[in-house]
Amino acid sequence: MKEKLADTVYGKIRDMIMTGALDSEDMLQEQRVADQYGISKITAREVLQRLCHDKYLKSLPRKGYLIVDISPAQLNMLQKVRFQVESLALKEIIRHCSDSQLDELQAILDAPTATQHDPYATLNSRFHLQIARMSKNPYLYDTMYEFIGSICRYAMTVGKGTVSSRENHHQQIVDAMRRRDIPAALEELRMDLQLEQDEV
Repeated sequence: MKEKLADTVYGKIRDMIMTGALDSEDMLQEQRVADQYGISKITAREVLQRLCHDKYLKSLPRKGYLIVDISPAQLNMLQKVRFQVESLALKEIIRHCSDSQLDELQAILDAPTATQHDPYATLNSRFHLQIARMSKNPYLYDTMYEFIGSICRYAMTVGKGTVSSRENHHQQIVDAMRRRDIPAALEELRMDLQLEQDEV
């Protein structure tokens, strides 16, 4: 029961960080979190330390916890590493997936777009996480999930939407995958992630 409650509190605080409901100047303290969510101070500490482990917070000894800011330079570094990880996923899919499996990606693109509060539920997040899922490599998925979280947090707080590209490359990625054209799929991914050719 304690673990389920801790997971719930973790999710609530993470969502507040992701959506910008918590300001980067807000100091989180164990006792305040415990009081706010009706949990023990020990459970609050575990939740806050887990958020530190997952790079959402940083601990300031004897003071509390602050949100970890992501700078534009850090975002660029994340996107470079993400490109390498997602490239591996694309190559695996192109080599091993059938056209009917690729239809799952197309279905995400064809679904009506709705305003989503959960950054992991946006079309962009669902599309890229589905690529990771289709690779059948759980390590790729876990890595991509963390990258998507950091990038969404940047877009929703620091970048105020500057991460999203004006031109949508998702359809071109799917089309290249259907042709089994790895170089074209990787080039569309590079442009989708807004990386220069010399950055990949």
